[in-house]
Amino acid sequence: MCNKDNEQIEFESTSETEKVQNSYSEPQRLHPAAIYFNLIKVLKETIFGLGVGLILTLKESVFYFILFVILFLLLLFISSVLSWLRFTYRVENNELRIEQGIFIRKKRYISIHRIHKIDVTANVIHRLFKLTKVQIDTASSGDGAEVYLSAVKVKEAMQLRRLLKSEQTVNQDEKDTTQTSQVKRITWKRLFIAGSTSGSVGFILVAILAGFTQIEELIPRKIFNSTFVWLVSLGFVVIIIFAIFLLLLLWLLGIAGTMIKYGNFTIEKREKELFIKRGLLETKELTIPFDRIQAIGIDQSLIRQPFKFVQVFAVVAGGSFDKLESFPVLFPLMREDEVEPFLKEFVPDHTITKEATYTPLAKRGRKYYVIGASIVFLLALFPVIYFFPSYTWIPIVLIAFSIWYGLLQFKDGGYKIEDKRITIRNRQLLNKITITTDHRRIQSFEMKQHKLQKMDKIATTSISLIGSSGLGTHYSLRHMTEEDANKIADWYSYRKKEND
Repeated sequence: MCNKDNEQIEFESTSETEKVQNSYSEPQRLHPAAIYFNLIKVLKETIFGLGVGLILTLKESVFYFILFVILFLLLLFISSVLSWLRFTYRVENNELRIEQGIFIRKKRYISIHRIHKIDVTANVIHRLFKLTKVQIDTASSGDGAEVYLSAVKVKEAMQLRRLLKSEQTVNQDEKDTTQTSQVKRITWKRLFIAGSTSGSVGFILVAILAGFTQIEELIPRKIFNSTFVWLVSLGFVVIIIFAIFLLLLLWLLGIAGTMIKYGNFTIEKREKELFIKRGLLETKELTIPFDRIQAIGIDQSLIRQPFKFVQVFAVVAGGSFDKLESFPVLFPLMREDEVEPFLKEFVPDHTITKEATYTPLAKRGRKYYVIGASIVFLLALFPVIYFFPSYTWIPIVLIAFSIWYGLLQFKDGGYKIEDKRITIRNRQLLNKITITTDHRRIQSFEMKQHKLQKMDKIATTSISLIGSSGLGTHYSLRHMTEEDANKIADWYSYRKKEND
């Protein structure tokens, strides 16, 4: 009886698979909501031209302004509708076939075997209509996806992903696989800590200032002047309180942004890939094939350093699915002592052993870090003393800060070699970055010296990995001894000493 039931299930699953394959062998259109997404996309790309047109027509007359807006939106809508009508996709003969173009028809045939990863994301509009966005990447994909399906029903997206990845399993098999795979989720407490220590206040403030400079021209001079006079009349204490309140508000916005971005963050280890799902308002699903991971990185900001919190990311050939991230985040926040078990569980080929000690930088390289960090402010000190003596304290404070930063860079620099794996630690801007990679992943190694370095017998080394858009991602360690630089060079090129 059991065998008959199994045969029946197998027959039904095979029949269902064949039905899906047959349905996708016919040209498929995107959901009509793709018209809206295409409209928004084109609007973003032409926003500068639209702004110039609006200003010019508004100066002429209100009639021309309204006429320009109506004609622009009408052309945009017609273009979006035609683009939707002329876009089809289908799966045939182990190929994903795309046809698009209004006046010039463009056909693309992509072999299923060339597809590396399929990412699924859904923003608020997608989720409202039970839709999703599908991005399909191949080895030759640049910054953007090879194929971009802006609006597909969730069920159809899952069917397409299963079909393209040749997953001929039934739903029960998928559930069993999910149950046995390793899964790790982030807690809301950790998310709150991640948002509190993200340091996004500065980025939000810069974005506000940048936006203000763009719209400043549109604010009438009278209103601008009266607002400035009103702020000055409030008094110094009130302005300080207002500034503190603004910074607190920005800090809360930073926390909210982090929690919205990484809410429900889940990482799952599958047979040949990592699967990451995250986001509250915009749900994103990312697959990272193990063979595309070039290195694993640990990012620790100055704020998180005293609390021993870090963020783990992966250097992936092709970059990240998030434009604000150079490389995908494997886990938003964890303690330092949790990193090694996490890597052993999810990416065992890229572990960082805590026991192995780093080879630090030699003391003779310290002055280069200090001078390099403070030289600009040292040169600026003398003109300020001469022309603006009352502001001399500003470059002095900046010099003190830069000297401290240079010493911090020197202290954090180091490397360690373990068999065929190298780990490099340095400080990029204000964050301490640790990168570990395998020998076979390194595309090139470079060692260079300028005249002063030669005199002190120090050098700068750099390794290159495949990164975003297939371009090189470089990680350097500056002002290390020639002996250490040659040691890394020997390790990379398999050079042997004469006495060996």
